[in-house]
Parts: sequence; structure tokens; C-alpha cells
Amino acid sequence: MKRCPGEALAQAPRNAAVRRTALNRISRTPRDFDRRALIVGGSLAFTFGRATAACAPTRVLFVCPAGTVKSAIARETLRRRAVAEGVAVSVASRGVHPEDHVTPTLAANLRRDGLNPASEPVRALEERDISQADIVIAFDEAADAPSLRAARAWKTPSWNGDYAAAKADLDDHLTGLLAELKLRAAKPCGTP
Repeated sequence: MKRCPGEALAQAPRNAAVRRTALNRISRTPRDFDRRALIVGGSLAFTFGRATAACAPTRVLFVCPAGTVKSAIARETLRRRAVAEGVAVSVASRGVHPEDHVTPTLAANLRRDGLNPASEPVRALEERDISQADIVIAFDEAADAPSLRAARAWKTPSWNGDYAAAKADLDDHLTGLLAELKLRAAKPCGTP
């Protein structure tokens, strides 16, 4: 379930004197109107049809068999594209059976593209990783793991075998995912 930063304020006592005191502590600039509306209302307020508090970013988990190539590259590429497109997202990657599959040629290609899939240590997939994610994407045979049966399965070319094809395929998948993330961000907090 998504959490909104304004939820803490929604739990504040509904005593009018307490609300007035809290309101007086906030500056009186027009930019602060939305925060004042949130406190005065005692719950998540809407101004001109838009939520005043942003939702927590969608959590995306990429999983591949080894955790060092497809999922790690997807993690780094999605982070870069999300920043460029202004999309809030939390991204993680895991391996079903972690081991290093990055060849020297692949490492050189990734460096040339400014990607470092080793920027985070490779981690083995755990049940809590799946339960904490909003979207789980499993690459290739990782989708056959019993714990990943409900995950989205992405079949992609080998990064070590055909870098250009794998890059183009990931770009296509991420374009669709980013469009979905933008739609999710446009919905009120807690809406599936």
C-alpha cells in the first residue's frame, strides 16, 4: 500500500486550538497554502482537484538468474531514464543464484554507455524483496522460480552475446514501464 507524507498530519488531534497553533507555525506564503489546507482539514486535502501530498514512489524489483547482468543493467537504466523523465521510482535488483556473468567485452560496452551494474553489490532474492515491491519483473528463466510465478516475465537477448539487440529490447520494455509509472503517479495515493 502506498503511503503519503501527509498521513502523519492526518493523524494529528482534531482539536481546533491545536490546529490553529500548527497553522500559525507555517509561513503565510502562497506556496504554503496546500500545507495549511492539509493541517486545517485534518486529513488529506485536495486543492483544485490535485492531491497536496505526493505518494511514495512505486517500488520496482528486477530479478535475473545471476543478478549481475540483466537485472542490474535494467536497474541502472531505469534509474537514469526515470530521473531524465521526472518519474519517482525506487528500483532494486536481485539474482536467483548470484554469480558474476559480466564479461570484459560487456563491461567495456557498459562503461562506454555510462552504466555501472556493479554500483550496488549483487544480492540473492528473498521473499521479503518480492513482498515489498509494487512491480516485480523477472528476466528469462528467473520467471520459472516458484516465488516469481506472479512476476512479469521479460524475455530478452543476451547482453554478452548481442549487446545492441539487448539494449534495444530493454529500451522498449522500459519505455512501456515508464509510461505505466507516470500513470500510477497521476492517481491518488492508495489507488491500484
